[in-house]
Amino acid sequence: MSETELIQALRFYALSELKGFGPVRLRQLLEQLPLESFQLDREAFWQNCLMWLQQVSGLTKDAVALCCQRIAQPLATSWPERDRLLAWLQHDQHHLRILGQPNYPELLQQISDPPLILYLAGDAELLHQPQLAIVGARKPNIDGFNDARRFAGALAELGWVITSGLAQGIDAAAHQGCLQAGGKTIAVLGTGIDKVYPAANRVLYEQILQQGLLISEFPLGAPPRGPNFPKRNRIVSGLSLGLLVVEAALKSGSLISARLANEQGREVFAIPGSIHQAQSKGCHQLIKQGAKLTETIEDIHEELQHWLHPEFSHNDVNDFLHDDRSDQKSSEYDQIDLLAQNVPSQVLQSSKTDLFASTSESLSKPEILSKAKTKITAESFSNPDEYRLWQAIAKGAGSVDAMVFSTGLATGVIHQLLLTMELAGQINQQAGVYIVHA
Repeated sequence: MSETELIQALRFYALSELKGFGPVRLRQLLEQLPLESFQLDREAFWQNCLMWLQQVSGLTKDAVALCCQRIAQPLATSWPERDRLLAWLQHDQHHLRILGQPNYPELLQQISDPPLILYLAGDAELLHQPQLAIVGARKPNIDGFNDARRFAGALAELGWVITSGLAQGIDAAAHQGCLQAGGKTIAVLGTGIDKVYPAANRVLYEQILQQGLLISEFPLGAPPRGPNFPKRNRIVSGLSLGLLVVEAALKSGSLISARLANEQGREVFAIPGSIHQAQSKGCHQLIKQGAKLTETIEDIHEELQHWLHPEFSHNDVNDFLHDDRSDQKSSEYDQIDLLAQNVPSQVLQSSKTDLFASTSESLSKPEILSKAKTKITAESFSNPDEYRLWQAIAKGAGSVDAMVFSTGLATGVIHQLLLTMELAGQINQQAGVYIVHA
């Protein structure tokens, strides 16, 4: 990395460290200052950025002043976090990728909330090779574990890079199966890239560092926190052309990953299992509502194999993202979300259009309100915005538009809160409508 590139990277790093500057603020900034303007005139971009920061409400003056100072003089000011980052970057296998730069993964850049900075450790070129995500239960049965390992190995032999989240269970099995087949694998972490979580996967972490790629959007030293993992899931699906769910209960992070993949226009695949196993019910639900039933690797390969041909490159990303099937899926779910706000509860009960419903139970609005009367207080939530959103949903705000109107929160903030609250079991979705789960 040249000194000029390093200075630009440190400026974006200073921006990412600004307290209160998350996906919503980033989106607002890029609406005012598109990344194309950065490519045309970098200094003008940063001058405009400094002026914009000083006008944004909700950010403390001291924090903004410090951020502006670091952007203006990234190498001159006292900055311990920068020094730690520079020391980390001394290693040949350690890299940064900045949103909007030519070496940032194109597919990931196209999702609604791409990370500003990616920390990489390992073979960074894997980011630009065709990837397939494999996710599933953290406590799978032996068949699920073996399926993940075998599918990952066979797909790796065909040329796919296998992407997952380094969690216990299916994630670990997918990484292991890929490596055992001599393939390449990418692990997306929910911690700082220098942290191993869970500790039981330390050996696997080291193997991926040597034979694959580790990725994180979180700063060095960031510990494992609950909200990090739903955020991590959007990167797993966002980097990939398709996502395979091996085992998943009806309430699981894997179904959230599947929904994210669907929203991003990716293909979703699911392996069926026994009707008597709770770990199979999530996959069966996905299959009922449109995910491809997957019995062999051919079921996946026939849908996506053209991405492995040498004549296809990342210049075809826009064609993939605007594929008619993806547009049709998005249109269908937009219609479901709009219609579900006004249909009677009897229709909701019989509806089979919700691809990712977490339960077959259907509640009418009075029943939802009744459930909301249980002793739920602000202390039950990790922050006031979650409680405010939960109250709005309990009162019948079932769509994102209704939530924005009821709470005044930005759309991006609401999407992130919904992921976290759904994973915590505080809410769920039925026929496109969010309800509380008291």
